[in-house]
Amino acid sequence: MLLNLVWLVVALAVVIERAFSLFVRYRINEKPFVASIDRYLQAGNIEAAAKVCATTPSPALSRATRNLLKLMRNGYESPVMAVEEAMMEVKPMVTARMSWLWAIANIATLVGLVGTIFGLIQAFKAVGSLAADKRAEALSRGISEAMNNTAFGLSIAVICIIAHLVLNTTVVRIVERAEHALFHFVNVHAQWRKGYRPPEGAAPGQKA
Repeated sequence: MLLNLVWLVVALAVVIERAFSLFVRYRINEKPFVASIDRYLQAGNIEAAAKVCATTPSPALSRATRNLLKLMRNGYESPVMAVEEAMMEVKPMVTARMSWLWAIANIATLVGLVGTIFGLIQAFKAVGSLAADKRAEALSRGISEAMNNTAFGLSIAVICIIAHLVLNTTVVRIVERAEHALFHFVNVHAQWRKGYRPPEGAAPGQKA
C-alpha cells in the first residue's frame, strides 16, 4: 500500500498539471483571435498577422498559427498537409503525459494484486504457526490487509481512468478547434491569393 501511495501522488500530480495546462494555459477563445488574424490575411499582411500571434495568451493556437503563417510565407502545396505540419509542434504539447494515467492505472492495479498475494501468504503462514484459538483472528486480519491492497490499487486505477476521460475530451476539443481555425486561415489566404478583397466595412471573413 505504501508503494501504491507513491503512484497515487504521481497520478494526482499529473492530473493537476494537465488540468491547469488544458483548462488555463491552453484554453482557446478563438473568436477574437480569428477575427484579428482574418483582418490581416484578407489584406495579405502575413507579418502583421504573425505579430498578433505573439500577443495572444493561448500558446497552442498561437504557435500553430505562427507555424502556418511561415508556410504561407514560404508557400505550400496542400492545405491539409500545411495544417498538419503546423500542428506537429502543438499536438505533443497538448497531449503530453496523458498516456501516463493509463500506465499508472495498470501499475497500481498490479501492485495492489501483488500486495494481496503477499498478504494472503503472510496470513496463511501466521495461521500455520499460531495456536488454534488465535488462528481465526490472524486469518481475518491477513485477509483484510490483502483485500485493502486490492481495493486501494483499484481505487487509484478508477481515479486515473476518470481523469484521463475528462482530460482527453478536453485535448480533443482543443486540437479540433485549433485545426478548424487553421483551415479557416488557409481558406482566407487562398481567397486573397485569388484576388478576392472584402468590401470596406465588412466583418472579418464575411464575403460580399
